[in-house]
Amino acid sequence: MKNKILIIVSVLVIVSILSACGASPVAQGVVPQIRSLYINGTGTADITPDIAYVNIGVHTESPNAVTAVSMNNSKSQKVMDALLNLGVVNKDLRTSNFSIVTIQQTDPQTGKITGTAYAVDNNIIVTVRDLPKLGDLLDKSIQAGANNINNVQFDLADNTAVLKLARTKATLDAMKQAQQIADAAGIKLGAIQNISYYENVPVFSGVTNYMDYGKGGGSGQRSSISVPVNPGQITLTATITITYAIK
Repeated sequence: MKNKILIIVSVLVIVSILSACGASPVAQGVVPQIRSLYINGTGTADITPDIAYVNIGVHTESPNAVTAVSMNNSKSQKVMDALLNLGVVNKDLRTSNFSIVTIQQTDPQTGKITGTAYAVDNNIIVTVRDLPKLGDLLDKSIQAGANNINNVQFDLADNTAVLKLARTKATLDAMKQAQQIADAAGIKLGAIQNISYYENVPVFSGVTNYMDYGKGGGSGQRSSISVPVNPGQITLTATITITYAIK
């Protein structure tokens, strides 16, 4: 009986050794390395802007804070009225900044403080949907009292179709490059393991920084000729990264 038990134990040991030798790398905790090819593709699409965003502001100064605010309110209202008269609707007028800053006045000769003034700024972001009127809008705003026009930005109201075109170009570019590399290296592409993408949608800035602090606008200072504005074109770029398995 004892001999039979010894024989059975010996057989079990032998089977265990054979099983360990024949186990797969994954069963032993070793993950096989997957050969991969990473490739980037780029696609671009040009657009002609059909919308603009303009930062229009009124700056006033006075030794009295209440007076500075009152002056600013009056001029800002005139600017708003001028914009509305040009066809801009209320939803396209958004206040971006209203501030009151204390300014210490000094003697230019001695540098000593001689008094205090108050500077008031009221800025609004104007969405311009009729670009042919943009130059006239800038001119009329200045005539109405605006003395700070900062950063006219052009954009496309709906860029969905253009971005789709750029993504498609980028994807085809990545796939073409991957196949060329695979053919040159004598390998075969397997299934796509991962796709990621990045989009660059720049907002082109045109006219920037018209400032005329202290004059309260250009009434009597400017001609009736509208500010010349040209939106040009904007290039949208999409980058696609594709990861292929290598057979």
